[in-house]
Amino acid sequence: MPADASDERRAQRRLGQELLDEVAADLAALPGSSRRRMFGCEGLFTAGRVVAFVDGDGALVVKLPPDRASDLVAEGTATRVRMGRSPAREWVAVPRAGAADELRPLWAELVRASYDHVSSGAPRPS
Repeated sequence: MPADASDERRAQRRLGQELLDEVAADLAALPGSSRRRMFGCEGLFTAGRVVAFVDGDGALVVKLPPDRASDLVAEGTATRVRMGRSPAREWVAVPRAGAADELRPLWAELVRASYDHVSSGAPRPS
């Protein structure tokens, strides 16, 4: 990868992390909420389970109920995250495309929905 492409990718990841930091700040006081490093960025957790993080391209990655994840993919807002060889049913990536002011409401909604889903102790799909 050329240096300018890797610099752009790092810049996109940094901008995505900044936006996640902003929207996740409201969740900091919720029960079990914590932050820690994962995949080179700060991820959001509840009770030790991953809620959200930013991927290498600056996209928001969240775990949602399967129906909600499918809706986001169908409308073109998100793509399925691949876990190993298969796309995950509950994990989607929402690109950081556009200005932060435009993305903030959607990312805030999805991070909160992911927190609620993960903290509900929903069983893992088999």
